[in-house]
Amino acid sequence: MRIAVTSPPWIPLPPYGYGGIERVVTNLTEGLVKKGHQVTLFATGDSQTSAKLEYLYHHALGNHLDLKLNPYFIVDHIYHFYKNTNHKFDIIHDNSSELALYFADMVTTPTVTTLHGTYIDGTKDLLDKYRFMNTIKKTLTEFKHKPFVSISDTQRKGLPDLNYIKTIYNSIILHEFDFNQLGGKNMVWMGRINYTKGVDLGIEAAEKTKHKLVLASYLDHGDIPYYKTEIESHFANKIVSNIGEMKNKKTKSKFLGNAKLFLFPIRWDEPFGIVMIEAMATGTPVIAYALGSVPEVIKDGQTGFIVNASSDDIRGNWIVKKTGVQGLCEAVERIYSLPQDKYLEMRKACRSHVEKHFTVDTMVDKYIKVFEEVISKHKK
Repeated sequence: MRIAVTSPPWIPLPPYGYGGIERVVTNLTEGLVKKGHQVTLFATGDSQTSAKLEYLYHHALGNHLDLKLNPYFIVDHIYHFYKNTNHKFDIIHDNSSELALYFADMVTTPTVTTLHGTYIDGTKDLLDKYRFMNTIKKTLTEFKHKPFVSISDTQRKGLPDLNYIKTIYNSIILHEFDFNQLGGKNMVWMGRINYTKGVDLGIEAAEKTKHKLVLASYLDHGDIPYYKTEIESHFANKIVSNIGEMKNKKTKSKFLGNAKLFLFPIRWDEPFGIVMIEAMATGTPVIAYALGSVPEVIKDGQTGFIVNASSDDIRGNWIVKKTGVQGLCEAVERIYSLPQDKYLEMRKACRSHVEKHFTVDTMVDKYIKVFEEVISKHKK
C-alpha cells in the first residue's frame, strides 16, 4: 500500500524525551516500512525516518503551550500536506489534529484518524480551561462518518457515535526496555508535571507511607504555576526527589526497571498512558487510579493495583477497597509487603503482559488490517 502518515509539528520524530504521540507514530511508520509498504511521513524536517519524509517546517516548533494555542501553526502544517495529496496515496493515516478532518473531507483519498485525546465531559485539563473541548467534540461529531481508530475502549465513551473501525492500543518496541527481574527500593513517577497527571497525589502517598519517590519530569511553561504551588516545596524533604526529564532510552529503561513500583495517580480519563506499559515492560508493577484506559492496561493484583480515585467515582470492585490517596497508600504497602517470591512473580507477569498485548508488531498488523478494510469500503 501507498500510505501517508501525519504527525503534529511540535516534536521531531523520533522524540528525544517527552512525546507519546510522536513515539507511537514513529514506531508505526517504521513498522509499516519493514512490512514492505510505501510510506510517506509528514512531520518536520529534523525528523529521522526510513519512510519518505515531507514537511513544511524545517525544524520542530517546540512542545510549548503558547504555540499549541495558536491555530495557525497547526493549520499551516496540515494544509501544506493535504493540498497536494490527492491520488498520491491509497490511504492517509492522520495523527496531527482534529482540524485535519476539514481538509480530509476535501480529498478523495480515504483517511483514517487515530484519536489521541480525551472527549469525556468534566475533564479538568487545558482543553477545559480554554473551552476547547466542546468545539473539538462538535468538529468530531460533524465528521462522525469518517473512519476512526480509538486507542482504548474507554476513550470512546466521550463520543460513542463516531464511526470507530477498531481500538488499537499504543505499543512499544520491547527490546528497548530491559527486563529487570529484581527491581529496586524506590517508587518512581515519570511524565509531564501537571494537574491532570496527579503528581501531587503521588507525592502525598509517598510522604504518608515514607517510601521514597523519584520523579523524572518534563515541565511545560503552562504548568509552571501548578509546579510552583503544589510540587516544588516537597523537594526540601528526603522523601521526594526530581531528576528532570528522561531523554535517553537506555537511561529511561534503567530508571523504570530499578524501581519497586510506578505510581500513576491520574486525575483525568487519559485515553492510554504509554508510560504504564513502559514500566511494566521492565518488570515494574503499576499503581494507578481507575480512570481512562487504566482498567484495560493493568491486570489488578497481577501487574500492579488499580485504585478508585474517590468514593464518589467507583469504576470497579478492585482488590484495594480504600479510595483516593488512602487507596494509593494501601496499594503501595501491599507491594512493599509482598514476599520476595510473590513480588518477583509480579514482575515476570508485568513483562509477559506487555509481550502479549502491547508490542509494535501487534499494533502494526492491526493498523494494516484497518487500512485494508477502509480502502476496500472506499472502492465500493
